Amino acid sequence: MAHALSIAQAAGTANIVEWSKLSLSSLQATVLRVTRILFDDKDRPIALEEAVLPLGRLAGLSPSGGADIPDITELAQRHGISLGRAMERISIVPATKVIASHLGIAFGTDVMKLDRVTETADGEPIEWRVAYRKI
Repeated sequence: MAHALSIAQAAGTANIVEWSKLSLSSLQATVLRVTRILFDDKDRPIALEEAVLPLGRLAGLSPSGGADIPDITELAQRHGISLGRAMERISIVPATKVIASHLGIAFGTDVMKLDRVTETADGEPIEWRVAYRKI
């Protein structure tokens, strides 16, 4: 069965790109950045994803390390949030050294880049996620 493993998470003030992607109202808004590796059913890495979550819109989500942060579907269920539209852009990019090392591929190998913003049913952005997937 496919699964994900969080390899990093940190809370901090949103940078200008995060602020824009998540339509944050405060320049001091706090976000949680989560980096995960997705594995196939044979425990081979297939994707590296970086998700940014606005903590002000996820009451009770703890930015402290330790606990794995689930994907947006499970997170929304836990927090009683109805998800709405998701907009995703797909492109092919060369793997950076970091991406290549996590996916076990050669530096510069083409990977699929999936850049997605997920909104609540009310149209408020709740997650910005960029994933790099083996082709």
